[in-house]
Amino acid sequence: MAPMKTQILSKKLIKPSTPTPRHLCPVKLSLMDQLIPPTDINMIFYYSPNDEDKTAKSKERCSQLEKSLSEALTKFYPLAGRLVMDDLLIDCNDEGVEFLKAQLKGKLADFLHGGPHAELLDQLVPGDGGVGDLATAPLAAIQLNVFDCGGVVVGVSVSHKVADAFSIINFVNGWATANRDGITRVICPNFNLGSIFPASDILPPNPPPSAKNGVKIVTRRLFFSSMAIKTLVAVTGGSAPRPPTGVEVVAALIWKALIGIAQVKHGHLRASLLVHPINLRGNTAISVPENSFGNFSMLFIERLVEERKLEFHELVSLLGNSKRDVDPRKTGSVDDLCLMVNGSFREARREKLHNHRVDVHLCASWCGLPLYEADFGWGKPIWVSSSSKYEVVKLIENKCGDGIDAWVSLNEKDMLEFERDWDILAFTSQ
Repeated sequence: MAPMKTQILSKKLIKPSTPTPRHLCPVKLSLMDQLIPPTDINMIFYYSPNDEDKTAKSKERCSQLEKSLSEALTKFYPLAGRLVMDDLLIDCNDEGVEFLKAQLKGKLADFLHGGPHAELLDQLVPGDGGVGDLATAPLAAIQLNVFDCGGVVVGVSVSHKVADAFSIINFVNGWATANRDGITRVICPNFNLGSIFPASDILPPNPPPSAKNGVKIVTRRLFFSSMAIKTLVAVTGGSAPRPPTGVEVVAALIWKALIGIAQVKHGHLRASLLVHPINLRGNTAISVPENSFGNFSMLFIERLVEERKLEFHELVSLLGNSKRDVDPRKTGSVDDLCLMVNGSFREARREKLHNHRVDVHLCASWCGLPLYEADFGWGKPIWVSSSSKYEVVKLIENKCGDGIDAWVSLNEKDMLEFERDWDILAFTSQ
């Protein structure tokens, strides 16, 4: 495939169509928001071209998207504001979200052949990966990418300080509904997490995730088919109290490969942590609105400390054990849940920053989120992907829901070894 060229045609700030009422301002950050490092979450949605006039349709589509985004921001008004970290709040000042329009040469079908080209994903999303000035940077940025063929890619980047993946897809689907059916069909989310789980004025700031100086981070897509997932589940032997999920076996196989890479690199088996956030909506005894906007998750941490390298089925069992040992559904106290959440972030941060004898790997699953419901009026997306500027694994269900795309971001040298791992080669395709 020839190198893809992205030409930015315009950049502007889109503000709410009506001013945000002052009684709704400001929005307090929650403890979970406070614990999140300053970075962005990127979601990329791909839409097939149609047979209508491409030039006229593209201009009309862009104009309509800007209008509906402005209307949607009256419901998701904190995203049009700015962070005030010293006061742990969002100033809902209606300064707006960034909106870029870009033109891309070529056909979307060529770009998607065999899956989106991972090395080109950063061209489809705006933003600087969360390294900008938190006080002045927009909390959300959107890039509308139009291919020569009329295919459309919508790249969405939102500050993780104010939203998790659940909240972001809720926003995207709300915007899509406003564009398709009108703003009256969009339900306003709940912004009270900061009142239920107030931030603490004694916690230290969380540094952004970053690679070592001079280390290049590369991303690759690995597809686990339904057959591969069924085979991996069967390999576990059914010894666990319940059959493992597809997410668990995929995460375990990737973790096994990463453990092997570290062993080769250091010449000995090292301790390893697999850290993955769990959405707490519906997973706690505390009454919290299902449509709560913000960060509402805790970290589950699996730890390999054995002197011997564990087999695949043993790693799968580790993943299941952590969920049984720490169960937020048994916690009915806000204070107890805050302690549990804070403890999980503190442990992960301590090991990542201060224990150089331990490898820490982050694995985020978006499986189960309504990513493929983002219909702006020209059909649902044919693909959804992500991009990242730091080391992370993101798991996303395919459109049919029977397979999993693993978007793996590693430093360049480790990626070379990862792609040669026997298990990765045996159970995945690209």
